Amino acid sequence: MANIALFCWFSGFIAEDAYIVYRYSENLANGNGLVFNDGEYVSALTSPLHSLIVSLLYTLTGESAYTNRIFALGLHFGATLLAFRLIHRDRNPTLFGLLVWISPFAIFWTAGGLETMFLASFLVLAYAAACRCVESVHNKFQLLFSICLGLAFLTRFDSCLVTLPMWFHVAYRQWKLSDREKIFTILRLWLPGFLIALSWLATSYWYYHDIFPTSVYHKPARWDHQRTNVLYMIQFGLLTGLIPLLCWTIINHAKHEGSKLSYSLKQTVLKNRGVLIGGLIFGGYATGTATAHMMFSYRMLLPYLPILALLIIQLIDIVHTEGYQAGRFGRAGWRVVINFAIVIQAAQFYYIDQHSVNPGRYGEYTNLSRQTYMQFMTLLTEQAESINNHWSQYGEDRPPQVHVYAAGILPYNLERSRVVDWGLISYRKNVPVNAAQRGLLYSSDYIITLTPRHFTKKHQLQRDPKTLELIHERSLLGFDHADDKPEVFSVFFNPNPIEYNLPNFVDGPELNSIPDKIQ
Repeated sequence: MANIALFCWFSGFIAEDAYIVYRYSENLANGNGLVFNDGEYVSALTSPLHSLIVSLLYTLTGESAYTNRIFALGLHFGATLLAFRLIHRDRNPTLFGLLVWISPFAIFWTAGGLETMFLASFLVLAYAAACRCVESVHNKFQLLFSICLGLAFLTRFDSCLVTLPMWFHVAYRQWKLSDREKIFTILRLWLPGFLIALSWLATSYWYYHDIFPTSVYHKPARWDHQRTNVLYMIQFGLLTGLIPLLCWTIINHAKHEGSKLSYSLKQTVLKNRGVLIGGLIFGGYATGTATAHMMFSYRMLLPYLPILALLIIQLIDIVHTEGYQAGRFGRAGWRVVINFAIVIQAAQFYYIDQHSVNPGRYGEYTNLSRQTYMQFMTLLTEQAESINNHWSQYGEDRPPQVHVYAAGILPYNLERSRVVDWGLISYRKNVPVNAAQRGLLYSSDYIITLTPRHFTKKHQLQRDPKTLELIHERSLLGFDHADDKPEVFSVFFNPNPIEYNLPNFVDGPELNSIPDKIQ
């Protein structure tokens, strides 16, 4: 009930990028293909499986945003509950619930509408199946493990950094445990997941001419922020309670009579070699990606929270025969831990809502509250309405072209428009696309600017703003500025757009030369 109540509280928040997925998915459901703009076969989907699920939900219900998030809520709770019972059948789930089910970050991203909790669900089920496979041979757990690995890969490709070492560990253990039919054992572990992954990769290459989304090229890993990313990951461990709980366990049981801390640590590491090795590999990769754009509120790290919580609970389970309430602090210490966790989680919910969607010193949007983010989304919706109204009065019998810097909710509400942007939607391998690409700016009927975040209006328009018609403008205070410096959101109409087109495929040749700058 607490999980549902907290979700309802945060349900007014939907991440801007979720509407990119919704536009793709609804186009597919409406028979236009899995595309952002009709006729342009370019994938900006970091999670192809998520888009297919949303398309199915939209086909069944006629709505994307709420059905997707409610489905994610049910899937995540069901998957984590099943995983906990598979591994800890006789244990009280209180600690796991505090760490995972009422995590402010899990609730935040469940409401956020992106693929985060889908990935968390597939990963935690794969991990639970792996734990059962490490202990003995189970055909059904072999199949569950393989299928979940395939689904996790289609949810986010970089999950393979963790799941591949898990697979090799499980395959090694199953090979040793199997007395016969070893080949069939490996096939059950490998074939379902491989076919799931291969089916999408082959389809993507045929349909989009590329197996990777445009974000791989437009937002590559940056290795000049490794120190910040490492501190960000430590911050994640502290604010989720993982590091404090591990420290409490060590202090509570180190050199205490009846406690087996060294044995517990050794057994936990040996039993989970695969996921721990994968975690180290993923951690190295995350030093270049953890604080990338739209990874605020620990979005990249959060899918691994249920597994990390289960790892620590496994450690606590075997460190003492009397379980959680043992150790030098006994039951009183356990009650302090639970009450402290409840207070910290509640404080973080309030802090996210009122002060920062990314609690802590490091990360994106450390000064942007959930409330202000929702105002930002409302403002973008207003901009879309102003464009729709203006274009209906303008009288052109064609879809307008709109140049945006955020390809989510505004394009979603411009369903009859062709949308171009700085590079995520409009990225082409053979055409230089960036914030000041004059061909896209000059050929657009409407241009959205954000000042001063994206520099001056003249820079964003690549011409004098007075040569265009301003049809909508609003300011917003507190948009990720500690000093409450206002940001100005503007919509300009260009009555004389030039002809300029991008190729319909990401690898297509250049169709037009970029024009000279208008003086």
